[in-house]
Amino acid sequence: MPPNILLLVLDCLRYDGLGCNGNPRPVTPHIDAWAAHSRRYSQARAAAIWTLPSHASLFTGLHPRQHGVNVEQRLLDADIPTLAETLTQLGYQTAAFSTNAWVGPHFGLERGFEHFAALWRIFPGMGQRPFPWWEKALRKRVLERSDKGAAKLNRSVRRWWRRQRHAERPFFIFGLYLDAHLPYRPPPAVAERLLDARTRAAARNVNQDAWAYMAGEATMTPADFDGLRAMYDAEISYVDAQVGQLLDFLQGVGALDNTIIIITADHGENIGHHRLMDHQYCVYDSLARVPLLIHHPALFPAGDDPTPVQHTDLFPTLLHAAAVPELLSLPGRSLLASASPPAPAIIQYTAPHRHRFARRHPHFDMAGKGYDRTFDAIVRDGYKLIRSSRGELELYHLPTDPGETTNLAPNHPQRLADLTDALDAWLAAHPPHTPGATGHIDPDLAEHLRNLGYL
Repeated sequence: MPPNILLLVLDCLRYDGLGCNGNPRPVTPHIDAWAAHSRRYSQARAAAIWTLPSHASLFTGLHPRQHGVNVEQRLLDADIPTLAETLTQLGYQTAAFSTNAWVGPHFGLERGFEHFAALWRIFPGMGQRPFPWWEKALRKRVLERSDKGAAKLNRSVRRWWRRQRHAERPFFIFGLYLDAHLPYRPPPAVAERLLDARTRAAARNVNQDAWAYMAGEATMTPADFDGLRAMYDAEISYVDAQVGQLLDFLQGVGALDNTIIIITADHGENIGHHRLMDHQYCVYDSLARVPLLIHHPALFPAGDDPTPVQHTDLFPTLLHAAAVPELLSLPGRSLLASASPPAPAIIQYTAPHRHRFARRHPHFDMAGKGYDRTFDAIVRDGYKLIRSSRGELELYHLPTDPGETTNLAPNHPQRLADLTDALDAWLAAHPPHTPGATGHIDPDLAEHLRNLGYL
């Protein structure tokens, strides 16, 4: 039987959010324990920097330019094959458990999954009809005060396993944990265990409205961002415990004996980095660089791997692991093909979020502050070139400047020209896809997404 696949995405988890990747707080003992026996990719990057296009890339193996999904064109075209569709055709039993409404049926990302659990709703059968007012109130005021769905995800996987699992078929399970997303409201017990009383008290009153900060209407100090990072770490700690419980359950029922376990994030998070909050308006590594752990001792020997990789490499890798010939023309490469040279990483932000500024800060000059730009970036040989839709160029040497603080573009004209040519060549070889329709968001779903800061 081909290997099972377990893909866990931890929304908003920065690369340095894990203890094994340098977090000084002891936040991720469960994931770190698995990481010790996994392939750890230290130069992994997402193809996009926020949830919808990033998951579209994860599920299709295509870059944002190729699948066309962004905040303006929200629906994945039906003619683009997904990983779940492909694995279902290969005989896999496919199930998805999503706690984020961006990854669901309104945007075509449920396609191919035989079972899709829309866990942002309280009761099953959601997504087809609006939220009733009492459900919104219950979710916001009671259920989401310290858990954004992680415990519910674990319960749903256990229920599915006991009631619907077909042991004669390999499985593909996808799970998306939302809890590290703004607003940071970790369970009190987790915050008390991880943070001292003074830190908790200071963090409690810190502004968490990213757009108010970026619009200049909320002033924040370095101490404020330290407090936010502390609360963010506490959220990560809670997610780590939930991931540990899920893996313990699956191990207990023998589900992990021949399973490729992938733990990654759809993007990182700006917590004052580059004078930004949340995950929009840039393609810096604070958002693009993500953790990537792959556990399967026979296929992925444990250890650190500095090879540059992207989420777009996972689709061909999983087909390779399933011993399936190349079925699709994909830009990524199989991580199991050792002779395959690493390709440059491409990160894209193809449409800026305008809604939140327009709705809550209508007098803010987005263009004047640069929030109306799109970006293409290429990473090759340790250097990263960023080009905005206005033509501005930034060049960084990541090994010596991982925070991307010193723009080398004025002083390295040849390197700049080489990377510009490489980016132009990649764009020419990967023409844009024009989606046929825009995903529809019903008013109540829109309110849910606004509460997460998206609209």
